[in-house]
Amino acid sequence: MPDRPTFHRVLVAVDGSRHSDLALAMAIALSERDNARLTILTVIPNVNESAALAYGAGVDPIALQLDADRGAERTMRAALDAVPDDQPVESVQRRGHAGPEIVAQAKAGNHDAVVLGARGLGRIGSMFGSVSQHVLHHAGIAVFVGHLPED
Repeated sequence: MPDRPTFHRVLVAVDGSRHSDLALAMAIALSERDNARLTILTVIPNVNESAALAYGAGVDPIALQLDADRGAERTMRAALDAVPDDQPVESVQRRGHAGPEIVAQAKAGNHDAVVLGARGLGRIGSMFGSVSQHVLHHAGIAVFVGHLPED
């Protein structure tokens, strides 16, 4: 039997969805198993005029951006609270489109594994199906996708 892979720098992307919660639990377990450094990433979407238009007239893009920022902060706090006290952890927030930002952080942080949920919560509907596909195809490192069956 070949040696099992070990990881030293694990990146997990979280967005507060059920699939993201599973990804976080997987990343914590993987980091504990390999005594790896864990980095938790949230990606805050840039809310612009066109996104505001999708919600309908009279919506303030600045208010939408503040809402997105606050949501990401809550998600990060909850994720950090889930990590055992003895587990080294770093937190990173990036802005933009989730797929490219996760890949960029994986490279910038010299990570050797990415864990994310199969689907997640976007500001405008579901987003992680396409995000996980993007990361799978562009990360160039081990990618683990957590998927929970529907209730």
